[in-house]
Amino acid sequence: MPINVAVAGSEELTCENLLEALQEKSFSIGQLYLLTAFDAEEQEAVRFNNQNIYVQAVADFDWSQVELVFITGNADEYAAAFLAAERANCKIIDLRAPAYKENTHGLSLVTSNENMELPVHICPDDLTVLVGQIIQPFFEETAITKLNITALEPVSVHGKKGTEALAKETAQLMNGRPLENTLFAAQQAFNILPVAQGNLLANELQQLFPKEKLDVAVTLLQTPVFYGATVVIDITLEDPLPREMITKMLSSINNVEFSDEVLTPVTHGSNQNQVFLQLTAADTAEVQEFRLVLVTDLLRTGRVNNALLLAEQLVIPVLQ
Repeated sequence: MPINVAVAGSEELTCENLLEALQEKSFSIGQLYLLTAFDAEEQEAVRFNNQNIYVQAVADFDWSQVELVFITGNADEYAAAFLAAERANCKIIDLRAPAYKENTHGLSLVTSNENMELPVHICPDDLTVLVGQIIQPFFEETAITKLNITALEPVSVHGKKGTEALAKETAQLMNGRPLENTLFAAQQAFNILPVAQGNLLANELQQLFPKEKLDVAVTLLQTPVFYGATVVIDITLEDPLPREMITKMLSSINNVEFSDEVLTPVTHGSNQNQVFLQLTAADTAEVQEFRLVLVTDLLRTGRVNNALLLAEQLVIPVLQ
């Protein structure tokens, strides 16, 4: 039996990728409602499952029409939508950016023994989802004593305004015009900028794995790339594990694919559903320290993928 679904925040890139993923997964949806806190008439209809879905105003929506709600909109107005959906006893998956998402509920990651009886699930940040699903299998065998993470992030982490700002900067510089920067801390085109959000990743990982004493060092850099992230993770285990076991654990993770190709954001990180991975370690039977290089499109494999996995579990009781 299909369920009715609402997505609040139709103006976001996260919403676009979520809708694409729902169609690719053939998610059982009866009626889909797209909602915005902005002018609904200015947004074009979206083609979904061979139907045109017109955007509606979130403030006027009757939440009793739906069983499942995805909240993707990054604006203060969506806080009221969250509360209204909660009062209507909807199951809620919150994919908003850290500055906007609900903080009275714990974070939800499918791989961390999530309690699916809860009606509200808050998705961690995209990078946290990626790193969390990579390190979780190791906790079943041993502890991780050190995590060094370096992430090269694309401008799409800022949504549409990020990609539009980079395109504008690039065009201005290529045409010899003065730079009109309204989003980034400094020139982003042809440049790399430091990002001061490393504590978010460390804090969210500790929330997801409270029994682990994680020692996490994070370096975030924003690159002049539209889509696709490159993440380097140096891991030190408390106890060495067979190399074959490490490879098998990583291969079993959802959407992870080992690759011996040259991994780049352009070739492996744009509009891709996989996490492409390379492992570097000492040539020994057992390994205690190793490096992982991952390239992926976090718009698809971060919060959106986590939300889909959560939704698949949430709708099972509804369909029974």
